[in-house]
Amino acid sequence: MAERGDEGNKGEKAGKKVVPFPFSRSGLGRAKSPARNLGLTEMSAIIDPSGRGARGHWCANCKGIWYSSLPECECPVCGRRG
Repeated sequence: MAERGDEGNKGEKAGKKVVPFPFSRSGLGRAKSPARNLGLTEMSAIIDPSGRGARGHWCANCKGIWYSSLPECECPVCGRRG
């Protein structure tokens, strides 16, 4: 087993991949353009059109962030759930 600081065959420390900072699962850190604002969901807009207190959710399909004040899970643009 490789110890901390030992180098493998290719010069990688302990065979681990170096993760650059800041790390983002969505890929926004490496994106050339900023994320799109997909807006509020229809139900959240009815309750509070200002969007105050709404939480942002990432849509990988649209490459943007949509907002909801309620526990919704469907993107208002493409309808993708998740």
